Amino acid sequence: MAAHWDRLELRSWAWIGGERRVYQSGSVSAIRQPADLIRGFCGSEQLPVGTAMFCGTLPVQAQVEFAGRFEFELADPVLDRVLRHAYDVVALPVVE
Repeated sequence: MAAHWDRLELRSWAWIGGERRVYQSGSVSAIRQPADLIRGFCGSEQLPVGTAMFCGTLPVQAQVEFAGRFEFELADPVLDRVLRHAYDVVALPVVE
């Protein structure tokens, strides 16, 4: 996958008011490559065991707002496969 990193696509949808809306969409080439971030952080090609690293995100298509459900995928058009996930959000009550 590293050989065609710039061909990968990220997409996400937010369920707002019962409607599924595109939330983010674009190529991973719009964010920093993981290898660059890892080298910059620890000076080597691998993260230390037990380390997690975030590498940014794509711009939101409309506005940032609360959604009861998020769905997202990482699509690889070269190998014709897709990794998908979703999660539901439960808002905690406001306590004053």
